[in-house]
Amino acid sequence: MSTSAFQNASQFSTRDVNIDNSQINNYFNADNPRDPLELLLKHTTKEATHESVTYSYAPTCHPGTRKIIKIDIMDFIKGSAKPDSLRLAWLSGPAGAGKSCIQRTVVEECLAEDIPACSFFFGRDSGLDSAHGFVATIAHQLCNIVPRFREAIIKRIPFDPSIFKKALILQTHRLVLDPLRDVYKDQKLGWTQPMVVIVDGLDECRDSAQRLQVIYLLQILTQHPTFPFCVIVSSRPEFDILTAFAGETYGSVTRKFLLHDYDAEEDMLAYLVEEFSRIRRTHPARRRLMKNWPTQQIVELLVKMATGQFILLSTVIRYIENGTDAPDRLLNKVIKVASARMAPPDISDNPFVELDALYTEILQSQSPNVNMSQLRLVLHAIPEIWRIVETNSLLAESIDLELGPSPSMLDAFFGLTITDTVLSNLYALLHVPGNSMKNREDEYIRFYHKSMEDYLRTPGRSGDLFQTEADTIIRFTIASIQNLERWSLSLEYPFQDKAAAFGALYLCIRFGWDSLPTHDFSTSRLEHFTDAELAKVLDFDATILLGWIFLYGRSLWPNPNDMLNHMRPQSSPLDGLRDRWLQPIAEGVKILHTCEVSIIALLEVDYHPKHPPTAAEVVQVQEKMPTDV
Repeated sequence: MSTSAFQNASQFSTRDVNIDNSQINNYFNADNPRDPLELLLKHTTKEATHESVTYSYAPTCHPGTRKIIKIDIMDFIKGSAKPDSLRLAWLSGPAGAGKSCIQRTVVEECLAEDIPACSFFFGRDSGLDSAHGFVATIAHQLCNIVPRFREAIIKRIPFDPSIFKKALILQTHRLVLDPLRDVYKDQKLGWTQPMVVIVDGLDECRDSAQRLQVIYLLQILTQHPTFPFCVIVSSRPEFDILTAFAGETYGSVTRKFLLHDYDAEEDMLAYLVEEFSRIRRTHPARRRLMKNWPTQQIVELLVKMATGQFILLSTVIRYIENGTDAPDRLLNKVIKVASARMAPPDISDNPFVELDALYTEILQSQSPNVNMSQLRLVLHAIPEIWRIVETNSLLAESIDLELGPSPSMLDAFFGLTITDTVLSNLYALLHVPGNSMKNREDEYIRFYHKSMEDYLRTPGRSGDLFQTEADTIIRFTIASIQNLERWSLSLEYPFQDKAAAFGALYLCIRFGWDSLPTHDFSTSRLEHFTDAELAKVLDFDATILLGWIFLYGRSLWPNPNDMLNHMRPQSSPLDGLRDRWLQPIAEGVKILHTCEVSIIALLEVDYHPKHPPTAAEVVQVQEKMPTDV
């Protein structure tokens, strides 16, 4: 008997599962306008708004800081409803200066003052680094803000359900301006209540052409008489964005908030004084701290060292309060590093020299028992897992899919046992799950600031901890294949083995569904593989992955003959999961349906989410499988 239910299998037959291709294709018509709001929601970037799970644990400004710029921005918002007022603003500053914290604080203050607010927070994770869902996301938020907008857009979408695949400027007119025109056609235009759209991190949009297109759309919106919102967009002063706002087209209609015009030293001093006072009161080693610790001279040196980057100061505070040594001794290490100015030798004009020096000091002060290659693997794995998981919003949509980067997940996926140990002294740089977790997101590891990922991805800055994106993809691909092959020996309930579950998800997202039947993985993803690694990938039996997908669908929709009917939009509460898995499951069904070897035995086992199959049932399934495949 074969040791694996799928080993060497190339064809299957589902016998009793009678599904024709036309039925399958009908279910995957993404432009089916039966529910316009559902179609709109499907094309939004859910994690980009201030109501998202991601936003819920993002920091805002420290109390008592950024007072002047917050007042100026709020005055701009409140004055935007006046006739002939500017309604487009640009908030600009370098990385780590606190732009996103300011934007999030502005959103909170607007909501506290009953000022309606929409938002789109760009980021470097998949989905957040693109403007494809920008217009749909704003339009979906307008449904809950502008009276009768929901009814207007519901009437508009069925006339052109493919609008979501068209140019952003067309989407802006069809999904925003046209419905607003319907709402206000019988009213005299004139806004008395301020409203705001917050667009943060525009520089994180990877496509520079899209960035300029977003600026163009925002200018069109804020100049249009039916659009009642002002817009505040923030970004680093990247050349293309800086040039656009300096030009004649946008310069004359844009209010500029430049962080270098605001003296941040007073805010930084206030922040440090309060944080050091808190450490003196609450730290376990507080008895050894002098009442005047640290001296005014040291505090001022830290402010000078920060050069406007709040992220450096917050990293210093986390380092000295969560470290393995007394706060005063750890602070002395920071001052020593700052004095030495450990700039990378090949980046003489590195603007993050002090921040890099601090990152390097913390990372190199690890226990001598920590393997640096394992530390490098874990650090680069954290953002890669977030990119894959957040692409599909799995964490937010199913309590069973706990696939975020937790220590146990990393250990299981890569076959490690030391993730907790490797990260034990890095609390200043990243959140590591502890025993007291307030909410579900606290179960996962995350960097406190995106500058940490920048540091790791730049060889001249991170040194031995640098790893190329191609190397990261290789490590994940090989681990995914190994976990799925191991899973195929037991055929456990798909999500009982979370390492295999993430492996299936990773291969599907990174390489795409169309390549599965022929093993024709994307050459752009494979070009950096060694001969041995490439052989491992090409030898992988893709029917294992198809089997995992099929059993996963079986666990959600128990009746195999009616699987697709159970996945219809109106009958499944797991809308997000359905959208992501319906097509691959059906593609798997089509392939399996044309084959000679039967896996109907698999479908006869009751895979219930709360009751995975017993060992005896697994043996029973394997015994029913042909032995000559």
